[in-house]
Amino acid sequence: MHDLLTDTLPTEWEGRAIDPDFRPMVWLLIRTRRVKTNEDSARLIASAIPLFFVEPIPVAQYPEAFESLVRFCQGGGPEDEERTGTGSSSDLQDEPVLDYRCDSDYIVGAFQQAYGIDLTADKVHWWRFKALLHALPPETPLGKIVEIRGKDTSGMDRADRDYYETLKERFALPGGLKGVKRNETLQEHEDAFLDRFG
Repeated sequence: MHDLLTDTLPTEWEGRAIDPDFRPMVWLLIRTRRVKTNEDSARLIASAIPLFFVEPIPVAQYPEAFESLVRFCQGGGPEDEERTGTGSSSDLQDEPVLDYRCDSDYIVGAFQQAYGIDLTADKVHWWRFKALLHALPPETPLGKIVEIRGKDTSGMDRADRDYYETLKERFALPGGLKGVKRNETLQEHEDAFLDRFG
């Protein structure tokens, strides 16, 4: 793992020139959550390689190149989305609290609001993007939504529990997109997918 404070953010990874922008990694993570079959996985790999690597990769090298891509995706630190926007690390969640596709408007708005970064135009290194995403202030709409989704209502009185359960339902992620087994965090789900290639 690299140190964001002292190391230069790489534009070359394991001997190959790469596009380190957040877009290829977000694209990958959106699709890993939606892969259902081995054919889907094969299509995902074939599509991900040219998005990430600058130079063409021979098809015979796709498995090794995809493993390298996965290491880059994980190389900036833990993919701990459960703490996004909450200002602190939270306990493991039964349900994911962030989806890059469903929350894209909120992510773009939060980066503009908190950092003055226009994600629709600016290039942001993946590792920097993750660090900024994890550090978003809880006052942003995304921070509030993530907090609502992750809120444990079990110890609340009935009125507060009903209030938060209504909000959780309002901001819930679509069930069909989760692909996460009960008691499995989003991070564990994505790691399990990516580990199949590592």
